[in-house]
Amino acid sequence: MWRSTSTMLKLGKLSTGRLAHFVRPATTVLFVSKAEMSMAPTQQEVSQVRPYEEIPGPKPLPLIGNAWRFLPFVGKYDGLDFVEMTKKLNAEYGNIFKIPKLLGRDDMVFIFDPQDFETVFRNEGPWPIRQLLPSVKEYRSVLRKDFYKGIGGLATSEGKEWQELRSKFNQTMMQPRNAKSYVGPIDTVTKDLIDRMRELRRENAELPPDFINYLFRWALESISLVALDTRLGSLERQFSPDSDAQKMIDSTHVVLNALFELDLKPGLRHFKKRKEWKEMVDALDCINGVSMKYIRKAMQKIKENTETDVRKLSVLESLLLKHEDPIYGVVMSLDMMLAGIDTTAHSTATLLHYLARNLEKQDKLYQELKRILPSKDQTITAQNLEDMKYLKACIKESMRISPTAPGNMRKVANDIVLSNYRIPKGTDVLIHHMVATNKEENFPQANRFIPERWLKGEKEHHKIHPFVALPFGFGPRMCIGRRFAELEIETLAAKVFRNFRLEYDRELKIKLSAVNMVVNPLTFKLEERE
Repeated sequence: MWRSTSTMLKLGKLSTGRLAHFVRPATTVLFVSKAEMSMAPTQQEVSQVRPYEEIPGPKPLPLIGNAWRFLPFVGKYDGLDFVEMTKKLNAEYGNIFKIPKLLGRDDMVFIFDPQDFETVFRNEGPWPIRQLLPSVKEYRSVLRKDFYKGIGGLATSEGKEWQELRSKFNQTMMQPRNAKSYVGPIDTVTKDLIDRMRELRRENAELPPDFINYLFRWALESISLVALDTRLGSLERQFSPDSDAQKMIDSTHVVLNALFELDLKPGLRHFKKRKEWKEMVDALDCINGVSMKYIRKAMQKIKENTETDVRKLSVLESLLLKHEDPIYGVVMSLDMMLAGIDTTAHSTATLLHYLARNLEKQDKLYQELKRILPSKDQTITAQNLEDMKYLKACIKESMRISPTAPGNMRKVANDIVLSNYRIPKGTDVLIHHMVATNKEENFPQANRFIPERWLKGEKEHHKIHPFVALPFGFGPRMCIGRRFAELEIETLAAKVFRNFRLEYDRELKIKLSAVNMVVNPLTFKLEERE
């Protein structure tokens, strides 16, 4: 039968995981089957839901709240990175806890149960609200308002404005055929990195300690093809430390570190009161300045080109033509440049690490690659990548253990119930995937790198909760650059392990900034494959 949610909202404020599949904002009309009606909570179950105030967590002190816990010297969690702090709190308070009374911030509820993850995502509605980046919003809407013209981009927009922007860009960014059109160009960039790796290999067959910067240069060169419609020369032999490319890489590092300190780090919010603010402004100005040189060239090319066949448009050209005012496409391009360097490079570094530390898995991957790519020099095709099932499983397993970001933040759109606690509308909920994916109850032998757990038919395969590991997010706010990121990582891994056998004798060390960063010197030992 059809039923208005005006009736359902009486239960919506008591929404559990079982209701999560059909609770929606009150303006919608929805279909409820007899099976779903039988799943509605009983009166006894409703009475057992505990109030928000009873959620465990560190108790705030009068006046100063909980912010002191994160301050240097006096704070209980000083010296711990965000993931270590979260694990400590999880062990102390369980799979749901809250940190209230953080000066300048709303309460934060942390969750670790995949069923709770699903409840949050199923109830987020058509306009999901996540923690925005106030420092970036200030930069774009106030400090550089003349350039941005009121367009904040996907990172700082919400509600209807965000949905309209996302709708404009989804067709370009999320359609598989658009990503597939870049397989050849990305393969060419990756071949350049393979050449550099051979040249960088020292007498002991190891790569130099600064190899991570070559991954940054590869990631920059790859995303520049998409976002700027050009190659920046990042992998040329005569590469200058003063080049536009290196400035972009360095500026991205600065921005991500500043965002963590200004907007994401628990404790006092020092927005615009610390050196990080000035550093971030200078870095964003640099990224914008370099990017605009190439975006203007693309705009001039569009102006001079009478070709009307949209199938020949690049991603940048398509973005610029999506709206009468090209600023919309410009902002999307700038977002890609900011988000597409460190994230992809660190995800790739992590994958290389786990395969270099697990030679049995690496050799199994090599057999797949040798079958699909008989010649190690051949150009990869979209079909080749589609056939690399074990490679995809390796990437999933690497992202399970060390995802690019530890979790997702949502401001819940409706009153819901998580782990039997009532969560009021508007509460900030941190969905901590990284802790959850490293728990034995979710992944047996969680500390081991086992790609087979993702492949049906393998003895190590087991049923995985569909919401426990979401490295690219879920729903309307899923990472819009996912297809291009996957294309880049898959291509590089395929070329590297088809050409080389990698060995590495160090444990992985991660530091959390706005993303998880590999801090080890990546001195991989290279052995040439057939």
